[in-house]
Amino acid sequence: MDKNNARLLAVNVLTRVSKGSYSNLTLDATIRKAKLDSRDAGLLTNIVYGVIQHQLTLDYYLKQFVGSRKLDDWVTVLLRTAIYQMFYLDKVPNRAIFFDSTEIAKKLGHVGIAKFVTAILRRIDREGVPDLGQIKDDIERLSIGSSTPEWIVSKLIDQYGMDEAKAVLEDINHAPRAAIRLNTTITDADDLTFRLGEQFELTPSAISPVGLTADSGHLALTPEFGAGYYTVQDESSQLVAPSMQIKPNQKVLDACAAPGGKTTHIAQYLDPKQGGQVVALDLHPHKVKLIEENAERLQLADRVHAQALDARKALKTFGAESFDQVLVDAPCSGLGLMRRKPEIKYEKTQTDVDNLTRVQGELLDALAPVTKIGGRLTYSTCTIAKEENVDVVAAFLQRHPEYHQEEVFTDKHLRKNHAAAGLQLLPSDYGTDGFFIASLVRTR
Repeated sequence: MDKNNARLLAVNVLTRVSKGSYSNLTLDATIRKAKLDSRDAGLLTNIVYGVIQHQLTLDYYLKQFVGSRKLDDWVTVLLRTAIYQMFYLDKVPNRAIFFDSTEIAKKLGHVGIAKFVTAILRRIDREGVPDLGQIKDDIERLSIGSSTPEWIVSKLIDQYGMDEAKAVLEDINHAPRAAIRLNTTITDADDLTFRLGEQFELTPSAISPVGLTADSGHLALTPEFGAGYYTVQDESSQLVAPSMQIKPNQKVLDACAAPGGKTTHIAQYLDPKQGGQVVALDLHPHKVKLIEENAERLQLADRVHAQALDARKALKTFGAESFDQVLVDAPCSGLGLMRRKPEIKYEKTQTDVDNLTRVQGELLDALAPVTKIGGRLTYSTCTIAKEENVDVVAAFLQRHPEYHQEEVFTDKHLRKNHAAAGLQLLPSDYGTDGFFIASLVRTR
């Protein structure tokens, strides 16, 4: 079997992900190393993300045929990939799935395992998989059907109601659109669409005036990306910088900045000739380097200053009232990213959410004094858990009467929003990542 067979590569990638590797980074590195054509890269990507997205469902199906038998990790992964292709990919014939799965089992194991894999797949093909509608408990049925842990299902129902919860659970298992943000300092939508039109079918974002989307394709591999015409950034994340209503001469602090997507978006609004600058912080020097590289690629380095610093030490480092604007894009559970990074839903726990709310509160408290009177402190996360969003903001305002919350500014009117004063987008609203923004203005 060819070592660059897409199904074999999928098993290798998924096995690594099961041991803690990031799916997107591992997948991208594998595609580059194997030099796959677009067809094989598409199949590999589909299998990897599809299996992760539907893992609980696939394991529920598999258990009916394997029972309590203990399998090596790679064998479980191989069977998941085969079942996923059988029931979720209409255009892939079973004979191709059976043949490749048997050959992979031989290559990674031995003939005995290959016979076992073939026997399981033929039984599934013959008998079919269980009807999930027969699961009586609502939470368990939604959990298995959407492949989302029960604690997340319960949280969504409790915080947003059954209808919104079902919409989110249905939506997160659809493939994410690729989204890019225009670098308006050197291009515009018409120019970039013309340049990329032969490679990608680009569509204007429904929520971001500087966003374009594509249903497929590797948008980070083009000459235009390398030259800084655009960067890859989800549409919901593109709403942060505009919400700050930045003026060209302002001094802005991006307190949790790496890898620099929002930093460089902020920089597009600044004019270094008028003194405009964004100071971008991250704890780790290697991540600071990523910010600098992104700013350099986008030709914005003259207005970006990146440095390694714990944002909670900003007051000691910069002094009180030293920034016109402060952005706290806080560390969070990432539950808004379940479509784009589906392994998140299996890795995170309620304990993680609870611990993160403490860190988020500490960051806001530490950065409140460095914002000028009349300035704006913007808080954002890529989660949909209210504990990390509206609850963190409400607690901050209780502790800091010198701040009040304003409605979040957006360039386009957004009909869907799940936070009264802040902006809370769910993945099912516009097909984006789930995201939260709050705009906090210092009055004294």
